[in-house]
Amino acid sequence: MNTLLLLILKIAVSVAFLSTGVAKLMKARPMVNQFHEFRLPLEIMYLIGVLEVVGAAALWYAPMSLWVFSCLGCLMAGAIKSHFDAKHAIGSMLPSVILLGLCIAGALLDGWLN
Repeated sequence: MNTLLLLILKIAVSVAFLSTGVAKLMKARPMVNQFHEFRLPLEIMYLIGVLEVVGAAALWYAPMSLWVFSCLGCLMAGAIKSHFDAKHAIGSMLPSVILLGLCIAGALLDGWLN
């Protein structure tokens, strides 16, 4: 049962990070606008996009998945801080908060099972 839960978490987290990472790398207008609101250069958006895509793939390499969940969680903690700094509404932070929770759950479950 726990192995199935970890599989579901990996699927959810990897799909979410792959889609947002690709959106950043393709300069999707909402992403570009958001980084302007964060007052971050577009180079940072590209770097984060690469990290998200690589992280989505690396989750499937079992010896690294605990660390990947942790690193992706750190990215989400940074995203939440950026939303706070930009004075965004709580609703716009919700995806980052949910992904942070999923990353924490994945890291804890992965560490417990392996």
